[in-house]
Amino acid sequence: MSERLVVCLGYPELQEPKHVERVRAIDPRIEVVTLPVDPDGEWITVPPADPHAEPPPWAVGCGTARRKALDTAHVLLALHTPADLPKQAPNLRWVQCIGAGVDQFAAAGLRSPARLTNASGLSSTSMAEYVLGRILQVWKRFPEQAELQRNHEYVQTYGRTFEGSTVGVVGLGAIGAAVGKRAKALGATVLGQKRRFTPGMTHPDADELFGVEGLHEMLSRCDVVVVAAPATDDTFHIIDAAALAAMPRGSMLINVARGSLLDEKAFIDAMERGHLGAAALDVFENEPLPPDSPLWDLPNLLISAHSSVSTDRYAHDVFELFVDNLARYVAGQELRNQLDMEALGFS
Repeated sequence: MSERLVVCLGYPELQEPKHVERVRAIDPRIEVVTLPVDPDGEWITVPPADPHAEPPPWAVGCGTARRKALDTAHVLLALHTPADLPKQAPNLRWVQCIGAGVDQFAAAGLRSPARLTNASGLSSTSMAEYVLGRILQVWKRFPEQAELQRNHEYVQTYGRTFEGSTVGVVGLGAIGAAVGKRAKALGATVLGQKRRFTPGMTHPDADELFGVEGLHEMLSRCDVVVVAAPATDDTFHIIDAAALAAMPRGSMLINVARGSLLDEKAFIDAMERGHLGAAALDVFENEPLPPDSPLWDLPNLLISAHSSVSTDRYAHDVFELFVDNLARYVAGQELRNQLDMEALGFS
């Protein structure tokens, strides 16, 4: 690298002076710019899946500064993205996404030769803990016990044993593997589905693997199914009416991936008919979930607002990944978590 490198910190939580100085310290040729937000701008609850107009609603007073930063940026650290990103940031060479999901950048028009890295793996531990917590919450009947306690009723509630159950994981990436590892440690049989699958393939965190064509066979054997695959054209409504019908009656579904992977209309029907015994959804086709959505009132459905990841250390861990990757980028080395955009359907 012989010329200056403009690094844009586009995530408000990582724009403090200590972060700017860490980035500058990597190489004297680095210039740091930021995408400012309004003092009262509400950005953290805005779903990142849809590219936004520039400036976004949370930065209407900062339009000039943001446009200048994007126009000069070579590197962007961000979660939300402006629409038509190549036009907004014509010099962009690399994007480090704050999260594991990157479909927003595909929708914004990011293409090769720009590079894209994500934060895959950083959220896997806490999200796997969330998944197991939800399973145990249902199978051990914790909500019923809490209600009985509130009513001062001494009633025995016998739960279900986790050991010996079969857990299916749709998408055996970092999050899916973390779920499989912990489920196996508690004595479950883990079935994993991978998009890139060849017969005979094995995985340390699954007892058996399936490809896309074997998804329904896998689902038919599961007591609980965990959806953890990325959002792509190929995974849109991968859990549709046929997939839900393949699951055993009374089984449980958990989605911590993206709302687009689940056909919500078919899901509602499966829940109302009692085909599914329980479910936990952390993501939805429309976020925030509208107050009039029928999902709110479904029996045996646990809802959370896209918060399966724990955030107590997440921003710190993302920044450490970015700093390491930036040093690699400057040195011309391979980047961690670099994605094959063509394979993911960025076309």
